[in-house]
Amino acid sequence: MEKNGYTLAFLAGIGWGTIGIISYYLGKTGIGPFEIAFLRLFSAFLMMFIFYFITDKEKVRIEKKEFKHAILIGVISQGIMSLAMYKCISMTSTTVGIMMVCLGPLFTAILSRIFFHEKITLFKGLALFLALYGAFLVVTGGVFSKLQTNRTGLLVGLLSALAFGSFPILRKRISEEFNLTGILMYSFLIGSIFTFPMLDIKLLLKTFSLNTIIFSILLGLIPTVFSYTIYSMALKFITPTKASIISLVELPAAAIIGHFFLREYLLTVSIIGIIILLTGIAISKIEIPRGKNIFKTKY
Repeated sequence: MEKNGYTLAFLAGIGWGTIGIISYYLGKTGIGPFEIAFLRLFSAFLMMFIFYFITDKEKVRIEKKEFKHAILIGVISQGIMSLAMYKCISMTSTTVGIMMVCLGPLFTAILSRIFFHEKITLFKGLALFLALYGAFLVVTGGVFSKLQTNRTGLLVGLLSALAFGSFPILRKRISEEFNLTGILMYSFLIGSIFTFPMLDIKLLLKTFSLNTIIFSILLGLIPTVFSYTIYSMALKFITPTKASIISLVELPAAAIIGHFFLREYLLTVSIIGIIILLTGIAISKIEIPRGKNIFKTKY
């Protein structure tokens, strides 16, 4: 069963890796980053609502005790994360904004230790270090100066990482008896409402076109509905820390997509970073059986 969790978290990361290219083409229509954040969340909600209203109306009904989870996830993991990430990018750079979000697994590990008493073992710690270092190489090309920026921008970026890293924790605290699909669906709606005050309505109406609709649907479907749904499923089988580390595969996926479709050619150091990051992901799967001494030799 644990293998299913690794596979689902891996696929969720691949799905998140498409955010960059889809957002790029959506941005080419003329809308800004806050409008992209809103369209991503609202289109995700709309597609899920229409699909389940037609196929399974029970999924669109949630109770008050379930709705509080949708509010928490919607405000923190969807709304605050999106606004903080894009605000960080606007105050600093795209590189810094992406790198800050990559710190999400670090906050997941800390929060998981606090709320679930999940131990940070030697292999988990090593896996987290390698994954984050690999992410640093992929995003910056090993040039540390790209992360030198104003402190306020970094603090906002850290807020986005904390909000993103909190999702596995908030999801893990939901009873399996609850309507998980409905909670996730309404979290997208709440997140879109949370981001709404930041929109430039005139710009959104001015740039509205068929391309806007198509790329909004793709952005809502692949890296949002698909990734969050199967990531939630992964948390049934593996711990939040492991799931968050494995999902960092989104960076190599995004880098490879950018290389082939956006002509953002990979540097040698970036390729090394991908290898290091994937090594970290592989190490996160290692567990030492309790009560066994792996160094004991039988004569």
